[in-house]
Order: sequence, then structure tokens, then C-alpha cells
Amino acid sequence: MPRRLFLAIAVSSLLAFVLSLIPIDRWKQADLATFQPSSPIRLDEQNTLDLFTTVTTHYNIKRIKWDHASIYVDLVVKPEQQVELPFVYQDFYHVTNQLFTFTWNVNQVYFRLLEDRDYLKGNRMLVAIQSDRQTHSRYAKNLTGTDEIAGFVKETYSVRIDPYFYERN
Repeated sequence: MPRRLFLAIAVSSLLAFVLSLIPIDRWKQADLATFQPSSPIRLDEQNTLDLFTTVTTHYNIKRIKWDHASIYVDLVVKPEQQVELPFVYQDFYHVTNQLFTFTWNVNQVYFRLLEDRDYLKGNRMLVAIQSDRQTHSRYAKNLTGTDEIAGFVKETYSVRIDPYFYERN
């Protein structure tokens, strides 16, 4: 038994010595960072919906349309549903910020909040907001507060509120 133990120690020591002589460069692999900055994607009809899976909004997204560097986003509310204008601004701000941050070929964002009425009457537009990449990049801020976002959107972007919006609330 002591011979086998001595032989095992000798063999493992010899193996460790031989492995230490092998150049380490052959074993090295290129280190990859775990968290790499992502490069902006090219948005097209096939991957438009993928980008919107990461966006959360207060109101339901009804339609997304991609048309030559412009994207149209329609949110919808029921006639009896209460609508808060600061939440509309917040949804617009987050959607626009994501689109201009994570893509390189979106130049305009057209955003509408619609009231979903019956099929024969059609939808009624409540709020429409328009943005372009130049305006966004010139005035872009990293805002978190609802009041901050509402003030920023009203001052920076083209906002149209239908008078019916105030009547229904």
C-alpha cells in the first residue's frame, strides 16, 4: 500500500511538472466580455415586432406600421376607459427613446392614441404626437419622472390633442 501511494504521488508530480512546461499561449482563448454594448439594429418589416416586445405601455398597442424610415404606432383605449395624458406622454417618450436608441434607420415616429369604437363608427383619434431623429438627438434627455416627461414632450415635439379627448374625460 505505501508503494502504491508513493507511486501515485510520483506520477502526479511528474504529470504536473510536464504540464507546467507546455506553453500557456496555446491554452489561452480570446476573452469575451459578458456585457458588450449592443450596436443599433436595422429595423425592417420582419423585425419591427421584435423590438416592441421589450416596450411596456400603459395602453394597448393596436397597430405598428413600418414605412420607409418612418414608424407608426397606434395605441387604443375603450370608450369607457379613463385616459391620463401624462401616461400618454410617458408611453410616447419611452417608445420613441427605444426606437431612436436601438435602431439606426428610423427617422420619424408617428404616435397616436385612438378610442376603439364599434366597427361601423371606426376609431377616433384622441392624441397624436410626432417626432424625428434630429429633434430627439438634439434635445434627448434621460428622464424618469412623469411630470418631467410630460413637460419635455409638450415642449419638444409636435403634439395634437383632439378636443374630444377633454370631453370624454
